Amino acid sequence: MNILAIDSTTDKLVVCAEINGVYAEKISGDCLKKHNALIIPYVDEVLAQLGARLGDVDVFAATAGPGSFMGIRVGVSTVKAFSLALGKPVVAVDALALIGYGMTGRFMTAIDARNDNYYAAMFSDGWQNVEWEKSVTKSELLSYNVSVTYQSLPVNGRNLIAIARSRAEKGLFETNLSPVYLKKSQAERMKDGE
Repeated sequence: MNILAIDSTTDKLVVCAEINGVYAEKISGDCLKKHNALIIPYVDEVLAQLGARLGDVDVFAATAGPGSFMGIRVGVSTVKAFSLALGKPVVAVDALALIGYGMTGRFMTAIDARNDNYYAAMFSDGWQNVEWEKSVTKSELLSYNVSVTYQSLPVNGRNLIAIARSRAEKGLFETNLSPVYLKKSQAERMKDGE
């Protein structure tokens, strides 16, 4: 199964693919608010490294969130466009599960959402078993008596491909890939007087 996956939920853009068992990736430096300018050239570069074309991809994947509001939109929209244009399936990858990929037992993962807030998830019995996922303050995050793994940049592209492959093999395709937001954007909060 040939997979192309995109993570644009952080300040770094990750485009990776596995075609005919060979892996390639392109990772940006800090590119906040530049994801849209880099994403297509990165896809082209990764596919060129593999001697492949976009039509060779069997499944597209995007990290759907939580994370950067604008970044998520860019990655999700690009993957949806590829899927629609080529009639290929799409899988969504959860950013908080991606952080915990391969971990066992009970643990939490967290992404800094700025202003003393975090996107967090509690997992029981491994990274595939999420108990809950929500936006929390730093004090709430620290109040849980469980180890917390924080996001490191950039995300691991091989893990992204592994999760995408697992979801595709289980037939967990998205009929309408959408961003995952755990709180309102700053603009929405300001509009609502929050």
